Amino acid sequence: MKVLKFGGSSLADFACLKQVAELAKGQLEDKMLLVLSAPGGMTDSLVELSELAEKGQDYSTAWQALVARSEGLKAQVSDVAVVTNWPNFDELKQKLDGVSLLGHCPSQVKAYVISFGERVSVSLMQALLNELSPVYLEATKCIASNNNYLDAEVDLAQSKQQFAKQLAEHPSTVYIMPGFTAASEQGELTTLGRNGSDYSAAIAAACVDAKICQIWTDVDGVYSADPRYIKSAMKIQSLSYKEAMELSYFGAKVLHPKTILPCAKYGVPCEIKNTHDPDVPGSLISAQSSSNGEPVKALSSLQELAMITVSGPGMKGKVGMASRVFSALAQDEISIVLITQSSCEFSISFCVYQADLAKATNALEQAFSLEAQAGLIEPFQIEQNLAIVTLVGDNMKAHKGLAAKFFASLAQAQVNIVAIAQDSTESAISAVIDGQSCNDAVKVCHENFFTHVPSIDVFLLGCGLVGKELVSQLQRQQAWLQKRNIKLNLYGVANSRQMLLDNDGVDFNNWQMQLADSQQSFDLKVVEQFVKENHLINPVLVDCSSSQLLADQYLDFINAGFHVVAANKKANTSSQSYYQSLVAATQKTGRKFLYETNVGAGLPVLDNLQLLFGAGDKLLSFNGILSGSLSYMFGVVEDGLSLSAATKQAKENGFTEPDPRDDLSGMDVARKLLIIARDSGLELELDDIDVEPVVSPNFAEGSSVDEFMARLPELDTEFTARVESAKAEGKVLRYVGSIKDGKCKVGIQAVTKEDALNSVRDGENALAILSQYYQPKPFVIRGYGAGAEVTAAGVFADILKTLP
Repeated sequence: MKVLKFGGSSLADFACLKQVAELAKGQLEDKMLLVLSAPGGMTDSLVELSELAEKGQDYSTAWQALVARSEGLKAQVSDVAVVTNWPNFDELKQKLDGVSLLGHCPSQVKAYVISFGERVSVSLMQALLNELSPVYLEATKCIASNNNYLDAEVDLAQSKQQFAKQLAEHPSTVYIMPGFTAASEQGELTTLGRNGSDYSAAIAAACVDAKICQIWTDVDGVYSADPRYIKSAMKIQSLSYKEAMELSYFGAKVLHPKTILPCAKYGVPCEIKNTHDPDVPGSLISAQSSSNGEPVKALSSLQELAMITVSGPGMKGKVGMASRVFSALAQDEISIVLITQSSCEFSISFCVYQADLAKATNALEQAFSLEAQAGLIEPFQIEQNLAIVTLVGDNMKAHKGLAAKFFASLAQAQVNIVAIAQDSTESAISAVIDGQSCNDAVKVCHENFFTHVPSIDVFLLGCGLVGKELVSQLQRQQAWLQKRNIKLNLYGVANSRQMLLDNDGVDFNNWQMQLADSQQSFDLKVVEQFVKENHLINPVLVDCSSSQLLADQYLDFINAGFHVVAANKKANTSSQSYYQSLVAATQKTGRKFLYETNVGAGLPVLDNLQLLFGAGDKLLSFNGILSGSLSYMFGVVEDGLSLSAATKQAKENGFTEPDPRDDLSGMDVARKLLIIARDSGLELELDDIDVEPVVSPNFAEGSSVDEFMARLPELDTEFTARVESAKAEGKVLRYVGSIKDGKCKVGIQAVTKEDALNSVRDGENALAILSQYYQPKPFVIRGYGAGAEVTAAGVFADILKTLP
């Protein structure tokens, strides 16, 4: 015999009922038992009716809605078949009226009321399957339970006898039975707890020795994580009974926690199938499970929990204290979800459902009142709004390092672990965490254990030349990223006036127009909320602006959980104390502050320096050409152009800032040199750098850019004489930043042909690093260091470094 159970979503309306009837006919081979839930949402309506009646409130509207829905389904079915065994709505109404009159709903009455929907489903299905002559099995005559009316425990041995008797008395090929219900020792109707129809089906399958128990629902099977929150969740082909029990216990919605026990006890395979897509293979739960070499089968979570810690000197070495704790809770029927105990026996911690917290605390206070008065028990420590994230897999015990990977994943999601528990068979590892972080934790763990596709969630600040080029590069490189299993989304773009955020990722082809239409300006709090709502786990703020205001917020960005990638030099060249606070924040939060393009645009300058210093090298001296614009200008001056002509040509070619004085002041080079000095361990301020500008800041002071350019030829004679003087000595002029003996200087130098900087021109950057490891000849890094394309590529490279 097969046992097929259909849930409420499979019976929600007439079309669903017809689909189930046809599916059942197609599944018929030998004998079949259908176990039915109430039509979707009907049990909730019945619970609401009982609560309204008990409170003495008007429930006429809810009653009329229930009757109208039920009679509507009956009328539709009656068009194709005769409906018999229709449940007695008058009796239901009488019981509700009695509850309203008394202002109290006894448990046995509530059990009758809330199980009424199952009888509606059975009556309708019996009519639709009339041609198969199905027999209506009363669950109260088949399933024996204790006297708990609302969450009964089943006696399997007694139920097996009762099933055998009913099947013998009513021989048939097809049987239909309402789920969720049983009968007490006195023969009174009991229920098996909310969503207990799965349990009913498993009991039936065990009692009739079914060859399989199929649970038909609205999903294709059991998934590696909840697909409502984890879009990349994968269906599991097969699970062992133990894996399924662990998953159902720790929150897998597709399985009722009690369902697996009867099937496991009697070795009945259980299959999860999708009513709306019956041809898709489901998930099979049996004694065996295929792991395909993967140690972790699935990831589950349970929320709305609280943790209570009982501790004190009276706990240590005292026999029976744990027993007293759990007995006190058991007496009040409080379920304990997870337990941990300190190795010194000083404390016991355990999780209960948040809804049971007050009752649990009261039970413990009564049980330990004398110990509390004597100071042997400390006040109970309570942590609320917690969640449990659990890795499940029978094959985990054969693999080393899974716990470390699990805890590292939680750290990556910036989740603090409150408590840890692992069963002795190592088939489940659980961590208690803050409930608000649950979905983020599950998302990171799922990426690391299942999809292996890390994500980068980018928010771009600054939409100038570099910012626009970066967006273009992000778009062009999507295929390259996908081949390497990297998911990079651009979720936000902002300029100095507006900000665009998109839950599905910014449209690469239309972002500028959408940004122009936005009414929202950049606000860190808004972006933080966006990250939380979308459960983004690797958010990166990319600053391609030159804004001091943004640079001053980097500390807030990092402390809020963002990586920061900066083309903007302002933060790194602010005060030494601010620089140190940024470094400290990255160490504290585990987030990264990356700024490779601050010095050499796309050249790997800082990366190489940091690697050298990390390996124990020490800087002896440094000389470098750190400005692409000045590299170009000094090169063409060497060829015979005047200073003013060289500046004009560089400006026309887009090498300089809009105001060339920003380049000619030497401050850009000074900032870059300060960053190198600080990364090498020197503690300096920008004012500590000796700066020789190409053009004095007093020259044409207060004039416009055009006026400045018009007056610049006044300096040509003096500058040309300096060029010729150097040439007479076999040297060329270069604008150089240097570090020696802890001092930094920026200015014009005449360098010989033997100098590594002699041939650097045409916009190239070059850095000559003399260190303990690299001497007497310096380590040289050379290449083009200017231009939006190169700088954007450097920023892109920094973004990729945020990958976990």
